[in-house]
Amino acid sequence: MKTPENVSKFIHAHFFLTILLSSLFAASYGQSINNSWKQDLSEQLQEFKSCENAPVNGINPCTAFVGDMLKTVYKINDFYSQSSGRHMLVSEIAKFLKETNKWELLGHAYEQQALDNAQSYANSKKAIVAVYLNKENIGHVSLIIPGELKPSGSWGFNVPNSASFFLSTPENSYVGKGLSYAFTRSMLKEVLLYGRNY
Repeated sequence: MKTPENVSKFIHAHFFLTILLSSLFAASYGQSINNSWKQDLSEQLQEFKSCENAPVNGINPCTAFVGDMLKTVYKINDFYSQSSGRHMLVSEIAKFLKETNKWELLGHAYEQQALDNAQSYANSKKAIVAVYLNKENIGHVSLIIPGELKPSGSWGFNVPNSASFFLSTPENSYVGKGLSYAFTRSMLKEVLLYGRNY
């Protein structure tokens, strides 16, 4: 027969175990960010700029850097295709974001509220990207990173902090500039903001 003291100890032990397991579960499956992301992403940028873009099996090997940015900052490998054994191309990323339930459309780059939400997402350690794809299936993916909104004269909006690796012009790639550096004003209608679900 359990005494009141034993019952109390059991309840306290059960409560402590529940809290501990909940914390471990949240740490394993909740949003997270690489604590050294600034340094790691800057190093990745330098590696990208010196990447040899000679196609292998028709694929530019430097495209791996575009998909790998997400993992470098947010510790998520969503843009790596297990079936293809490589990182997705921009057109594949755009299709994946549109069709998966892991990500949700937060809005367009011409909506100030969507831009505000994008920066809030990043500052809350939640992964978010901006994607542009034209009618020829050519486009660009930019990663929204923690920071502050910055006024953009070219867009006429306050834009979130971002990082972009440009395959066609690697020398223009950057880490820590406003999103308007990644896309011209004429692209705004087609730039979509997607946030990761947790």
